Amino acid sequence: MKKERMIRMKLCDYKCVWIWGLRKSFIKKLNEYGRDGWELVQVVSGWYYFKRELKQKT
Repeated sequence: MKKERMIRMKLCDYKCVWIWGLRKSFIKKLNEYGRDGWELVQVVSGWYYFKRELKQKT
């Protein structure tokens, strides 16, 4: 009989932020998001989409 392996899918939090224009204050905010584990994944018409991986309990 074969042993089956269970593959766990990564779970993520998502954040959407709307910004019109790129100011120095927003660049500082982007750096804060990065330090907090958020990854910028897409920008569309002023919407900035971020994700970060959730820690899974084993």
